[in-house]
Amino acid sequence: MRRFQRFHAFRRARLFTLFVLLASVLLVSPALAGSPNEDAIARLEFGGGDDESAVAHGEVALGVALTGEAAAESRARGGDGKVARFERGGWLSVSDAINARLNGVTGRTLTFGMRVKASRESWASAPLMSKNGGHDHMVFNMFLYNDALGAEVGATELKRVMQTLAPRVETRNPEAWDAWRDVYCRVDGAKAELFVDGRCCDEDFMLGDLRANDVPFVIGAQYDAPDAQRPRAGFVGEIDYVAIWDRALSNEEIVALSGGADKIDARERTERTYPESMQYWTPPNAYGVGDCMPFYAEGVFHFMYLLDKNRHGAKNGLGAHQWIQATSTDLKTWKHQPFVVPITDQNEGSICTGSVFYYEGTYYAFYANRSVEYVLPNGEAKKVFGLVCLATSKDGIHFEKEEPQPLFLLPEGYGSSTRDPFVYKAPEDGRFYMLITTNYRGRGCWARAVSDDLRRWEVIDPIYSFKGGEPECPDLFRWGDDYYLIANHLNGYYMTSKSSLGPWEVPARPNILMNGLVNVPKTAPFGDDRRIICGWTRERGFGGSAVFHELTKRADGTLGEKFVDEMRPETLAPVFDEADVDADKIGEIATPKRFRLRARLEFDYAKVNGLRDVTIDYAEGRSIRVVFAESAIYLNDVRIERVDMTRGVLDLDCYATDTIVDLCVNGDQTATFASRDPEERRISLRNESPENVAIKRLTIAPLK
Repeated sequence: MRRFQRFHAFRRARLFTLFVLLASVLLVSPALAGSPNEDAIARLEFGGGDDESAVAHGEVALGVALTGEAAAESRARGGDGKVARFERGGWLSVSDAINARLNGVTGRTLTFGMRVKASRESWASAPLMSKNGGHDHMVFNMFLYNDALGAEVGATELKRVMQTLAPRVETRNPEAWDAWRDVYCRVDGAKAELFVDGRCCDEDFMLGDLRANDVPFVIGAQYDAPDAQRPRAGFVGEIDYVAIWDRALSNEEIVALSGGADKIDARERTERTYPESMQYWTPPNAYGVGDCMPFYAEGVFHFMYLLDKNRHGAKNGLGAHQWIQATSTDLKTWKHQPFVVPITDQNEGSICTGSVFYYEGTYYAFYANRSVEYVLPNGEAKKVFGLVCLATSKDGIHFEKEEPQPLFLLPEGYGSSTRDPFVYKAPEDGRFYMLITTNYRGRGCWARAVSDDLRRWEVIDPIYSFKGGEPECPDLFRWGDDYYLIANHLNGYYMTSKSSLGPWEVPARPNILMNGLVNVPKTAPFGDDRRIICGWTRERGFGGSAVFHELTKRADGTLGEKFVDEMRPETLAPVFDEADVDADKIGEIATPKRFRLRARLEFDYAKVNGLRDVTIDYAEGRSIRVVFAESAIYLNDVRIERVDMTRGVLDLDCYATDTIVDLCVNGDQTATFASRDPEERRISLRNESPENVAIKRLTIAPLK
């Protein structure tokens, strides 16, 4: 009613009429009446006047009036069109009543946020608002650091604080330093998520309850220790309002507080501001690609994968992976989709690798939950490395977890490791089979379960691989009259059979797929008679970049690999393109960091055992080396063996990015190498048998 006190001179009837009119506006304005603002435990606006909830220290001006569109946007979010303007060293404290309410926040849910416009200098490092006291005591914190917006939250059972970051270049206004941004951090008991302009950009994962402390809440500053006498300030810019809730706001509420559906950044967290190919792709915002689970149905290729945070370090090392996907009908244009299977409960330590099976209009996603704690039927609580669970969907995009979870437990004799479920339908008997990575009486194997309805499963005899260890992440498919079963404990080692039920044999030809530094290769069909294989690079530990190849099938039934034509990176005009190259004369070739290199070598196969090496150096200490005497080609220390040299021709095709080099030989064999840091590229040649080996063509073109 304060707004009406200025009308004391008006007659009672006029005042009543004005009240009715204003009330009608409140009832129809979603940003005001009925908005999340109504139940915030603290909401601070900075209009000045006699409001003593925020006290300025140093160079802070309260009640600075916005104009034009900025004022309208403030009011659309329930603000008053006035802001606090901070200069270097200025900060705000809050009333004892607000601090008392924040000291009383307990449990597992919290949301805090603000509308902020930061100066360019503040993006380097500046606190925005905090109830801090240092990482060992922190309740929550919002800040700018290294050109990113960030939020941190402490939880009682985590070894470190939950931290989320949104780089400025991945926000809706990547070019603008001083744009207004709506920033909210939501804690829902399972995770903390950071929203910028309505888009969730990043998350981290919770164990335990929210921490509590009695460190004062401050704006534009933070206390670096619980007993610090004064907070550290440093923010320069403007803040429209600050709000805190003791609950998790819904997505719809965050959208409303960020200006509405027509104002927000509607991209998925894995999508950048520009279209991109998925070949050699890494998600934005410090995510990584983990185990890939490609899938094809109804004309759509689903690139499903584990979204990694902190190189398997999230949630005290449990990983906290979640299934997410990008879809395509042509392998050229991709749409990033929401989570397939997200973490929604603290007891989900990680949504681990699995598979999708499409049957009679329903998509069945079988996954392993690396449980934080599971209560066994005998009442014993224990950590379990994997529990086989199910989520289903009608459109292949939006999935719902189903009960019971888990679907079943392995009987006595099997290890506690129960993971990587893969499901297929056997034409031999029409039943559904599941392969599960585990061990039986100390020996690595695939446990097997059988079902008639994809929900009730019976465990039967296991399958043992021909190599040691637990044969991770099985992938089984039929191509023509042959069945292939891939085990990933040795990077794509595979076996063959004439039946989906075995017995399985090791082929005589090389039987390693995605040779090199590519992990957990799995496959999916594309169209009627093509098969795509994809995996991820491990240059920085768990979680890297996606690599796609296409399988080829030789006359003897063994498998080869080539590049996927639709996913080849585009190139610009060549910087070098010559025939009949004399390696001794060309010297070092200047080349960009990212390029495509093609070379054709011709030689007399009758003399192959006496030929010496041809080497293409592409970076300091890095090379492609043809060793004729071994019928092998090396990409650094990755060996492509049993290369077919009988034609007397070798065609080398190589793509190099900042950190990945991908080589294909004769359109049939590949090797991939990934380096931790970007490398300086430079090309030089060494031909040790120039009289018998001709470099008939060499082409180098920058990637677009």
